[in-house]
Amino acid sequence: MKSLQVQDLGRVQEIARVLAKNGFGHAFNVIGIANLPAGDPEIVTKPYARRLRQALIDLGPTYVKLGQVLSVRPDILPPDVLTEFQTLQDQVPPLSGKEVRKTLALELGRPIDEVFSSVDDTPLGSASIAQVHRGVLLDGTQVAVKLQRPGIQKKIQSDLAILYSLARLGEGRVEIPGFYTPAAIVQEFDHAIMRELDFLEEAKATQRMRRNFASNPDIVIPEVLERFTTRRLMVMELIEGEPLSAAMKTAQPSLQRRLAHKLMEATYQQVFEYGYFHGDPHPGNILVTPDEQLAFLDFGVVGLLTGHMQDTIISAFTSLVFRDAETLAMTVYRAGATAERVDLRAFRDDMEFLMVKYHGVSLDQLSSRATLVDVFQLASTYRINLPSEYAVLSRAVTLVEGICRSLLPGIDIVEEVTPYAQRLVRKRFSPERVASDAAKLIIQAQGHMKELPTQLSQVLMDLEAGNVTFVMKDPESALLREEIRMGAMRISLGMLAATTTLGAILFLAAWSPAPFGIPLFGVSGFLILGIGIGLFGALGVHVLFAGLLSPAAWKRRIFGFFRFFRWRSRED
Repeated sequence: MKSLQVQDLGRVQEIARVLAKNGFGHAFNVIGIANLPAGDPEIVTKPYARRLRQALIDLGPTYVKLGQVLSVRPDILPPDVLTEFQTLQDQVPPLSGKEVRKTLALELGRPIDEVFSSVDDTPLGSASIAQVHRGVLLDGTQVAVKLQRPGIQKKIQSDLAILYSLARLGEGRVEIPGFYTPAAIVQEFDHAIMRELDFLEEAKATQRMRRNFASNPDIVIPEVLERFTTRRLMVMELIEGEPLSAAMKTAQPSLQRRLAHKLMEATYQQVFEYGYFHGDPHPGNILVTPDEQLAFLDFGVVGLLTGHMQDTIISAFTSLVFRDAETLAMTVYRAGATAERVDLRAFRDDMEFLMVKYHGVSLDQLSSRATLVDVFQLASTYRINLPSEYAVLSRAVTLVEGICRSLLPGIDIVEEVTPYAQRLVRKRFSPERVASDAAKLIIQAQGHMKELPTQLSQVLMDLEAGNVTFVMKDPESALLREEIRMGAMRISLGMLAATTTLGAILFLAAWSPAPFGIPLFGVSGFLILGIGIGLFGALGVHVLFAGLLSPAAWKRRIFGFFRFFRWRSRED
C-alpha cells in the first residue's frame, strides 16, 4: 500500500477545505484529524448526494474517476448517491499545441516530424487522463493520437497515498455495507486506475477486441500502430463517423432501431461468447460510420469473465427473461458470499417483485438504473457480496440500457431481449455442451472415487490415534469473554476498595497519641481511607465509561495519529 509523504500534506489541507466547503468537514472529525468549521449555509442545505458529487468535482480528476468507478456499486453506495455519481464527467481544459508537440517528442524519443507530417492542435476529445488528436503519418495514413497528460500519473499517485492513509484511519470507524473496508475500496480503485494509465495494456485490449469482432461486419475496432505506442502514447487507425450520442437524437427511427440491435448483438457476443467486454461503452466512446457500422473506442476499462461467471450470467439473464425467480435468487446467492444467514424465501419473493417491474414495460417507462444494478442492490440488501468483476459488467449494461432506452422508446424490453435468451438456452443445452459437461463430470467423479479409499483410511487412522479435534464456535463467545473479563475486574476493584476502607476504619478506631505527639494510626487511617475512596471512584468510572477506557481503542487512536503523519513511503 502507498503511504502519505510529507509533500502531500498541502494536498490534505486542500481536501479538508473542499470537504468543509461542501458541508463534509465532520468526515475529518470522525477520523480525528482536524476540527473543521461548518460549510457555507447556502451549500449545506442542498441534498447530500449532490454536495458529495460537487466535492469530487472540486477535488479533481482522481476523485472524479473514483466517483465514476463507484457509480455502479449499489453494494457500497445508496441509490441517490449512485444516481448523482453516474452524471460525473471530466471537466479539464485541453493541453496547448506546444505542450502536445513537446510531450509527443518526449514519448517518441525523436522529433515528431520524423513520424508525423501533421498533428492537429485542437483535440478530437479531451478528458482528465488523456486527450486525442487527429494526425497524419509521413506515408499519408490518417491516425488518432491518444496522449496522456504530463504529470497526471504523479498527481494520481499522490492522491492515492492520501486516500490510503485516510482509509486506514477510517478502519473500524466508517461502516460500509457488505464485506468492504475503506482500504479495500481504495485498493480496488488503485488497480483500476493504474490499468487505465498504462496505454500498452489498452493497446493489447484493443487488439484483442479487434480479433474477436473480425467476423462481425457491423462492428469496427481501430487497429493500433504498436511501433508508435508507449505507456503514455497510443497511435491508432482513425475511424471517421458520427458519435452515437448525436445519432441517438438525429437519426431516423428505422436507423435507431438497427443501431440498437447491433449494439445488443455486440454486447451479447462480448459477454456470452468471448467473456471479454468493453467496460465503458458510453455513447461518446461509440461512433456510427457512414456505412452504419458501430465503431467502439477507448478500451482503457475492459471486463473479463471466466467460464463459471459466464454460466452465472447466462442463468441470471434467462431466469430474468422467463420469470424464474427461484433460479435467479439461487444463482445470485451462489455467485456471491455472505457471513450471515440469508432468508432465501424472502430473497426469492423480492426477486419475483423485481421481475414484475420489467415484464410488459417499455424501456422509457423504466427507472434510469439498469436491471443488473437493481439485482446488485437487492443482493446488497441481503448482505450478499458479489465479486467485483460483476460491477464492471453492471456498468457496461447500465450504459447499454441507457442507449437502448433512447433508441427504442416505447418498446417492451423483455420482448426485445427474449430472442437472445432463447439463443443462450439453445447454446447452453446443445448436444455438444451437454456432452462436454458430462465428460467433465465423469472425469471429476473418477478422480474423487480414486481418492476416496485413501481419504477414508486417513480419517479412521486419525480417529484411532485421537488426532481428531472437534471445535465449536459461538458467535457470541467473544462478547461473553469480554463481559467476564470486565466483571472480574470490577469485582476485584470492589473487593480491594472494601478491604482498604475496612483497614482504614480499623486504623482510625485505634486513634491514640504517639511519640512526639503525632497520631500515626490516625494519619495512616486517613491515607488508607483516601485510597479506598479512590478505588470506589475508579470502580464507578469503569462501570460508566468502560468503552472509552478500552486499551485497544486507545492503541488504535495513538497509532492512527502517528501513522497518518508518517512521511517515508514504504510497502506494508
